[in-house]
Amino acid sequence: MVNRPVSPLRHVLQQILQAQGGLRLEEIAARAGVAPDEAASMVEFWIGRGVLTREAVNGGCAPAGCGGCALATACSTARRAEGGTAPSALHVIRPARSGDDSTG
Repeated sequence: MVNRPVSPLRHVLQQILQAQGGLRLEEIAARAGVAPDEAASMVEFWIGRGVLTREAVNGGCAPAGCGGCALATACSTARRAEGGTAPSALHVIRPARSGDDSTG
């Protein structure tokens, strides 16, 4: 069996599938080692295939802080950067269906 390197496109998907709670685009780019605009294009590819979804985070942070938020792992970096509130344009990228990797 030949061990082939993982393509950047597949690596982006793997990073998202391994994350708990979804990731912001900036986090995807950093984890995959690609530029944010490259990560955005790759995410759009997977969204188009129905493998990923993009969800807007509305309403700011939970009263209990990150510990009381289902998206804590996805927005904690943005929360610190914004002084305790989620930015209004925060989007989280998640798998479209739990445990489904229909990438062929």
